[in-house]
Amino acid sequence: MSSKSKRLGSLADVFQAEKLEGTVRKIRLDKILPSENQPRQDRKKGVDDLARSLEKDGLLQPIIVTKQNPEDENYRIVAGERRYHAAKQLDWTEVECKILDRDEKETFRLAIIENLQRENLSPYEEIEAMSHLKTSFKYTDQELGTLFGKSRSYMTELLGISSLSKEELRSCKEAGIEGKNLLIQAVAASRKGTFFEFLNLFQTGALKTVKDAKSFNREEENLFTPKIAANTNSKTSNSKLTEYKITKKQGLIQITSHDEALLGEILKLIKKEIRKKFGDT
Repeated sequence: MSSKSKRLGSLADVFQAEKLEGTVRKIRLDKILPSENQPRQDRKKGVDDLARSLEKDGLLQPIIVTKQNPEDENYRIVAGERRYHAAKQLDWTEVECKILDRDEKETFRLAIIENLQRENLSPYEEIEAMSHLKTSFKYTDQELGTLFGKSRSYMTELLGISSLSKEELRSCKEAGIEGKNLLIQAVAASRKGTFFEFLNLFQTGALKTVKDAKSFNREEENLFTPKIAANTNSKTSNSKLTEYKITKKQGLIQITSHDEALLGEILKLIKKEIRKKFGDT
């Protein structure tokens, strides 16, 4: 069984599974640099708690570093960046490190795995990291799920969120949408062309929960699904199907059809339902 298909609990397990070896020795903190490819965007989260732990118990596991340029006297962190920041906070001068001889691509892969296993990444960080593992290192959804103890459906949903454009993902993040399940509903709204209405409802507080989001998408599905309607005009000998189209953009809903009688019936139905739900205006 390849290491990709094993359930790994920590970066140490990755070393054992892939038979990675490194030299362990103490390195001065001023010779250690944070990772340029660190998948965690909020790097210093939880550092205060970790600093207290280090002060009490010491460094239980070495920081993993690599020297990408043999002529460079500095080392780059692969895993353990929070431990590095905690040690700096305690004014330590040096820490125990494990030095790997790995290229940039491999160290980024290990950094992603270490962070996904040890820290609570935000959905946006998790999506970015998982997508990178899938596209750059050819992991399948099933392999990623096995590696991180997630079901295949979970991985499919998570990676499905990456179908949102960068602008849409940024808009979701700025709006404060943090939960994976809400982001999944944002994807559904985007596919229906109602993403910005979905976002506006969330920002105004009209849409707060996953249940609200599912209800919104169901209503939109019911609105857009009908493509044809039966023409029950008694003057026609055959019951023919009449095409109509409903489009929605920003604050406008438009219904188009070549059948004037059908449009009249739709208008009556809309007025009836509006009165029933909102009363007379």
